[in-house]
Amino acid sequence: MKKILVLGGVGAMATETTIDLVKTSDFEEIMVADINLKKVKNFIQKLGDKRLKADKIDAEDITKMADLMKGYDVVANGLPRVFCENAIKAAIQAKVDMLDLISPHEETLALDKNARSAGISVVGGVGITPGITNILAQLGADRFDKVEQIDIDFAAFRSIAHSPGLLHVILWEFDPRTENRFYYENGKLIANPPFSGARSVDFPEPIGTQTTYYVPHGESQTLSKNIEGVKRVCIRGCFPPRAMELVKALYNYGVYESKPIRYEGMKIQPLEFVKQYVLNVSEGDQTELWGYSVQVEVIGSLKNHHVMQRFVTSHPPMEKWDGQRAYAKNVGIPLSIGAQLLAQGKVKKKGVDGAETMLPAEEFVAELRKRDFVINESLFYL
Repeated sequence: MKKILVLGGVGAMATETTIDLVKTSDFEEIMVADINLKKVKNFIQKLGDKRLKADKIDAEDITKMADLMKGYDVVANGLPRVFCENAIKAAIQAKVDMLDLISPHEETLALDKNARSAGISVVGGVGITPGITNILAQLGADRFDKVEQIDIDFAAFRSIAHSPGLLHVILWEFDPRTENRFYYENGKLIANPPFSGARSVDFPEPIGTQTTYYVPHGESQTLSKNIEGVKRVCIRGCFPPRAMELVKALYNYGVYESKPIRYEGMKIQPLEFVKQYVLNVSEGDQTELWGYSVQVEVIGSLKNHHVMQRFVTSHPPMEKWDGQRAYAKNVGIPLSIGAQLLAQGKVKKKGVDGAETMLPAEEFVAELRKRDFVINESLFYL
């Protein structure tokens, strides 16, 4: 009997993971765990699938998480980034294979040896970026004789404060104190400040042309070590223009690094005030377009030709993909696909690593297309 545990399975993104598991998987038990047990029970009641069960999780307690994980074949972690390391440590303690939406990053990759010793596979970052981006980069590399360069760009269109976790993500992406905003070049990871590396990218409509910037995602760290011979790996991204304007203003005015200020006898931390403000006004959860697109370009050689393989993703319009859910499906559905491949024994190795070296790229892309993801492919001779 195959069983899966979904952590944070009623969260803004992992809700779509749970829904896809119900629709497409053959798991005989799907346990959904979240800190808000009432929300879980209401959610699974609406889905009405007898395989669904509910439990409460405290992501700050590694031992309790490990106890909950025992007996499951796979753990799909949809918890916020701050709990990724705890979840991996719990999976190692419980000796259960797992995957998540956000890692790998330096702290989680450091757990590779522990995971291998425990005999488990931890697939980090099986969302869209990281996730689909890594898979497409590997697919391009598999088709070439030699790989020189990989450029990844994304446009993530959703409101700035759809949830506390999503607000944290966008603020973290452009926080000058975030240290792993890397691109990789000739054997070195090179750190960059926010809003650097600007590049204009023509994403499919309705997103259209956007300016992307270096972001602190894990692709530069894992693709550079997993794709043989690559000399340069860059990951850039953007959010809707309105959201970008706000975070750029916070950066330009020093709000990220400002110390508490005194106002009417009280000490206020400016960035914390901004967070609470946008989470509590309707404007924080407003945007016209919900959706996602990534572009992955792999440059290398094929049969003595210098070539570039370009992959560009899109999806059905909002009116066909349930409005706001069009964004979350891009993130949550890949986690379901990865979990099912993991349960089927199709993971390639033990330890902690990115999706590109852990999961079969061709099969992963085929599963995305079954779920109405559009992945256009072009080959250019340079």
